Amino acid sequence: MLMRRIREHVTDHNWFAVGIDLVIVVLGVFLGTQVSNWNTERLAREAGADYRARIARDLETNQGDMQARSDYYRQVRAFGLQVLGSLDGTDRISDQALLIAAYQATQIYPRPMNRSTYDEVIAVGALDSLGGPELRLRIANHYVHIETSETTFRNVPTYREAVRRAMPYNVQERIRTACAETLDYSTEAGLGRMSLPSQCDLALSREELAQAAARVRAIPGLEFEITRLLADVDQKLIQAARAEERASEMAAELAGAS
Repeated sequence: MLMRRIREHVTDHNWFAVGIDLVIVVLGVFLGTQVSNWNTERLAREAGADYRARIARDLETNQGDMQARSDYYRQVRAFGLQVLGSLDGTDRISDQALLIAAYQATQIYPRPMNRSTYDEVIAVGALDSLGGPELRLRIANHYVHIETSETTFRNVPTYREAVRRAMPYNVQERIRTACAETLDYSTEAGLGRMSLPSQCDLALSREELAQAAARVRAIPGLEFEITRLLADVDQKLIQAARAEERASEMAAELAGAS
């Protein structure tokens, strides 16, 4: 309709009306573009706020995971110290206790930390929506630190292979059955919280226990292996504490950016 009016005004040589019509057209295009830009910016702000909130929830999940991981590795460390004490003569324990401790000291916590939201942000090219350059850099650096921690968590000392290769299979099977780790799924994020029992009974004869314990004690360099494992577990505990602290600080910063 507007274009027909412009043609009519041109035909009538009504240049003043033509000018007004053109101003209306230009103004309409400008306002339409501005509204579109405002809407795009609003959607980007809303998406950024949503991503920041989801990343904060991921960080809270990781804090809980680090607490659970620390509790688990403290149990592993306690079993490792029993083995070391038995080998160096500072702790006299039964053959059954040695076998249980030797096996439980091989346990690992293989679950990776949660970074699903940040990976989604990268995949859809929405990094700019997270905030200004400084905040984006701090978020990126946080996930670099996560990868550094994961490198430590993924390390599996050779002690695990040595013990599980030497210990009779029937004894390992009894430990996995009678001394199985428990999983608690009652956490808010639904992640299983693993825990090792402090006591259990293998229901094996003295002869079976003595023979199996002798095989474990005869592992070449076992004292060196358990020493290396304990050092590795200590590093995992240090990394878990640092990761929990960093996650808490990053979550607080994201809350302040909302």
